[in-house]
This record gives sequence, C-alpha cells and structure tokens, in this order.
Amino acid sequence: MVKNIRILWIFYVKLLIPAVLFSLLMNALLGFTADNFGLCFLVFFPAFHYLIYELRFKNEYFFFANFGFSRVFLWIFTFSAGVIVNVITKLI
Repeated sequence: MVKNIRILWIFYVKLLIPAVLFSLLMNALLGFTADNFGLCFLVFFPAFHYLIYELRFKNEYFFFANFGFSRVFLWIFTFSAGVIVNVITKLI
C-alpha cells in the first residue's frame, strides 16, 4: 500500500508542481478566487499529464505498468483529482 502511494507520488509530483504554478498564475490574471483556481487546475492538470507523459516521457509508462498502474488508470486518476480539486474549491 505504501509502495503504491510512493509510486503514484513519483508520477504526480511532475504534474502537481507545474499545474499548481500555472493555475496560480492564470488565477492571478483572472482575478484571484478559489473558483477560478479550481477551474484552472481542472484544465492544466490533464494538460500537463498529456504534455509530460504522452509527448515527452512516453516510456515512463512502462515503469508504472510494472507496478500495476495502467495508462488508463493514471488518466482516470488525473481527471478525478482535477474534478475533486475543482469541486472542493467551488465549495470554499
């Protein structure tokens, strides 16, 4: 269980840092509200997933597949995390 969380952390740390930074930057341009941040995060999180893991580091999917995480699972988890952050920021 802890190993799986570590593997997911390795995957998502490359996505979280740029997604949060770009969401904050875009949020500053749109007017800083939690609602805008959630919407920007919902857009940027999957976009960075595509740019980083589909275009730049295609072969890293094999590393995560060896631990039982399929490409489809990682995409579903990415979209789910983006939607959860968006819903939480709308409730704030």
